Amino acid sequence: MKTYIQMITRKSVSTLATGLAAAMLLGAGANAGHAQALPPGVQDVVKLAQAGISDDVILSQIKTTGASYNLTADQIILLKNQGVSQPVIKALLSGSAAPIPTAAPAPVAPPVTVPTPAPVPAVAVPTAAVPAVSLDSFQTQLAPYGAWIQVPGSGLCWQPAVVVTDPSWRPYFNQGHWIYTDTGWSWQSDYQWGNIVFHYGRWSRFNAQWVWVPGYDWAPAWVCWREADGYCGWAPLPPSVTYKAGIGLFFNGHLALDVDFGLDMDVFTFVAYDHFWDYDLHPFLLPRERLEVVFRGSRVANGYRVDHGRFVIEGLGHDHVVALTHHDARAGRDIHDSRLQGHGNFDDRSGHDDRRDQHSW
Repeated sequence: MKTYIQMITRKSVSTLATGLAAAMLLGAGANAGHAQALPPGVQDVVKLAQAGISDDVILSQIKTTGASYNLTADQIILLKNQGVSQPVIKALLSGSAAPIPTAAPAPVAPPVTVPTPAPVPAVAVPTAAVPAVSLDSFQTQLAPYGAWIQVPGSGLCWQPAVVVTDPSWRPYFNQGHWIYTDTGWSWQSDYQWGNIVFHYGRWSRFNAQWVWVPGYDWAPAWVCWREADGYCGWAPLPPSVTYKAGIGLFFNGHLALDVDFGLDMDVFTFVAYDHFWDYDLHPFLLPRERLEVVFRGSRVANGYRVDHGRFVIEGLGHDHVVALTHHDARAGRDIHDSRLQGHGNFDDRSGHDDRRDQHSW
């Protein structure tokens, strides 16, 4: 009888332990699911931290938005595990970035009276005028090569004259080629006006034709990248995409990393990887009957990042493209000073590679 009772007792204890373990697992899963539910604004902060943006920039962004969040203990632990620093978490809870304490000023010595020397006549030193990046400068430089028109919702836009003679014309396709620079993929245009419209501003469709919407931040190319099996594609970013210096692109109020920006297949240029480096892409443009299949099977691969204040478009990745194409075309350093980009001298092209000397086939 005693043995029988012991057997029953052991079995009950075993059953109870199993039940407790299952309950703990279910509870842990529930807590994990709860911890993952971060508000959209907090999710943006996580993206910034994981993209390597400094705390100073993130704190400034939090202060600008003025939002605060009631985060649970699980959510705070999740933020720490994802690399968000303690000052940033504190700012998320309070809605403002705490000021950084500064050292007390050193004692100032009593002023010493110094005799004032005799005035020296001023000498005028001539300085070279540096054109500013502005709508006026854009209008002046682009007027000979197209027309400025009013576009509803976008204001004053520029349309290249080539669009009138070639209705199939599209940006980042005609008269140019891709090279890889220290700021990522850069579109090197053969047009005299290309240094402006392919490195500043956005492109939009108006009356079934392309127009350029002025913008004042420089980038190697304002495009969205996609990749499919054997093919790569790109499309101009729409005017609704904004850039915040030191942070990156924003779309619909959120940080935009690998998002499609609502672009449909008709604005994309797709070519087989074998012809990515070609100077004339016309013969290799994916035909309409194949475009829909390839586009549906493609994925976004933008690779945007900010590196020491510079906006870098890594896109498909240099090494990845070289591995697929067995070709390489690099250029020198892109010039990031906006005063030198596309102003005064159209032939001063940043990162421009000579067709004979820079290619490595």
